[in-house]
Formats: sequence, C-alpha cells, structure tokens
Amino acid sequence: MIGIELPTLNTNDSSYTLVEWLVPDGGSIEGEEPLAVVETSKASEEIESTGPGILHVLVGGGQECRPGQTIAYLFESAEERDSYRASAATPAAASESPGAGPSITNAARALADRHGVSEAELRGLGRTVVRTADVEALVRRAASAPASPGRQLSKRQRTVGAVVTESMRTVPAAAAYAKVDVGQAEELARQLSERTGSFVSLPVLLIKAVARRHAAHPLMFAALTDDGAVRESERAHVGVTMDAGRGLYTPVVHDAAELSGDRIADLLTGFRSKAFRGTFQAGELTGANIMVAPHTTEGMVLATPIVFPGQTCVVSVGAVDDQVLLDAQGAPRTHRFVHLGLVYDHRVVNGRDAMALLKDVKEELEAPAALG
Repeated sequence: MIGIELPTLNTNDSSYTLVEWLVPDGGSIEGEEPLAVVETSKASEEIESTGPGILHVLVGGGQECRPGQTIAYLFESAEERDSYRASAATPAAASESPGAGPSITNAARALADRHGVSEAELRGLGRTVVRTADVEALVRRAASAPASPGRQLSKRQRTVGAVVTESMRTVPAAAAYAKVDVGQAEELARQLSERTGSFVSLPVLLIKAVARRHAAHPLMFAALTDDGAVRESERAHVGVTMDAGRGLYTPVVHDAAELSGDRIADLLTGFRSKAFRGTFQAGELTGANIMVAPHTTEGMVLATPIVFPGQTCVVSVGAVDDQVLLDAQGAPRTHRFVHLGLVYDHRVVNGRDAMALLKDVKEELEAPAALG
C-alpha cells in the first residue's frame, strides 16, 4: 500500500479543494498518469500517480484538503484493497460517505467567489454536483433578501489580502518614478501587430525592456533569504499583474529576455483569457523574480504597487498622457508620455540602483528598435 500525499501547490494557501478524481475509486492505474484535479485559490492543478496500482480514494470530490494530507492509497491488487476495506473500521472512500460534499464545477466556483457565496451555502443546496445555474439561483435569492451588514470575501481575495499584508509587514519599500516618451514604442508596437497578427501593446514592450536589463541589474531580479544573503537568478522571469474581473492573478513570462515581442503578446493574450475563466495551471503562476504592474486605464497616471514577498522590486506603468511641447523651431508638437514607477525593497536595493534601472528601461522604450 502506497499513500498519495497532496503536495504544496500554493504557499499562500493552507487548504485546497479536490475538484474531481480522473480515475474512479477502485480503478486500475498503469503508471504515472493524472489522478485528480485540485484547485487552489489561484489555479487548478493535476495530481499524478507515482506508479501503477489500484486506486483507493480517501478524500472525495468537492472536499477541502491540505498540503501533506494523504488523499488516496495505491494497492498492488484489487484483492489487497478488498482486504484493507474489510479490516478498516470505517468505510475507506470518503467520496462514498453520506457526509461528503458536492462536486462543484470550475465555472460555478468562480461565480460563487465573484458573488461571495460561501462553501457552506453551496453544500446547503443538497446537490451532488453544483453547477452555475445553482449558484445563480443563490445569488438571486440573496439579492431579494434584506440587506446584511456585509458579505464574505472570496477565498481568492483573502489570499490576495494575505500577500499584501505580508508585504506591508516585511518589506521596507521605497519608490522612484521616471517620465518616458513612448511615441516610438507605440509605433513599434503597431508595426509588430500588423506584421505578426499578435496584439503587441506597450506593456509587452515594457516586459521585454525590463527582462533585457537582467544582467546589468541582477539585484532587481534577486531574492533576500532568511539569513540575510541575496540569491541572484540566472534568467529573467517576469510576472504580470492581471485582473479580468475575477480576482487578481500574477502569471509569469518565463525567460522573457529570450522571447520576441509577438511571442510575449501571445502569452499575455492567453493569460487574460485564463484570468477571466480562472483556469491557470500552477506552473503559469510561479517562478517570477520581478513583477510588472500595468495600470493603463485611461486617466491613471501613477501607481505604487506592493513588492511581492520573495522579490525585490516591481515596475509599474500608468496610462499614456498626451502633452504639447515646443520643438527646436518653436512649433507645438504632441508627445505621448507615461510615468514608469519602480517600488523596491530598500534592504537590498538603494535609490541609486533603482534610478539606474529606470534610466535604462526609459532608454529602451524611447529608442525601442531592440524590443521587436
């Protein structure tokens, strides 16, 4: 008998939801293959078998589980499993017990999170499978009920709150800003979009520009360890803050310096779709060693985001601001500016280093030929 333990999928969560088993209880497994889908506050992840055997489920679909918990056993044969079940004091498969919770579809859970519908309310429906229509009915009933003092934050938003709290508690942050003329960068983005068919935007070029400065500014891509040392990274893995109305996500453009602008654009397009549907895989949300935070809604000029724990800085960009300036001949010309911000962990990065990175990224964007 081999126990299948749930690995740590998201260090910000103390519990996950086992959404469904991909192999039925008592089913035969040939080798390393997906067994179950587990959902964290950020993503869905498949748990794989470590080898062949007969599956014996301990945690049913729709139930909460925790990192390190044994969620199933693998037996060498059906006879060995039958013998275990016969000797067990209680039924082995939690999914077969009367108290097991319902299976909740991803779409239903995303809708429940969006409207603050609690786990207890979903279980109270008495459904074997909770679907979107069930959650919509709960929301309609809540809307017609007398107003309550407040509503429960979603699990995803509570996770965001925990990260923000940890950052504010542990990271002594400072900030610097630069004004950047992005007229040429916007023109390059337009040309790349026409040539490749990808949606190349200013944040795409900013990700590329930041990643290209990895070798020149290694502390900006480093991590401060518990013993006070600094662990530098070999490559630039740029996280991007993204909120499509279903909660904040931070997907990662891995090896961003090695990617073309249109490839980064395609990744961001896919990330936006996954942010809307809530279908990220854990690997898409891990590994960032620097963050880019676009705040490009019209009229938004400056932004000061948090430094994510485990990183040393985050680069922000506001919306484009048109300004009329006089050229060398005294004629008025419209210039397109953004404010580029850098929030940094002052334990690792000093103001001089922060301004040097901003200066380099500013130069990349104002003369952007290398970003294509």
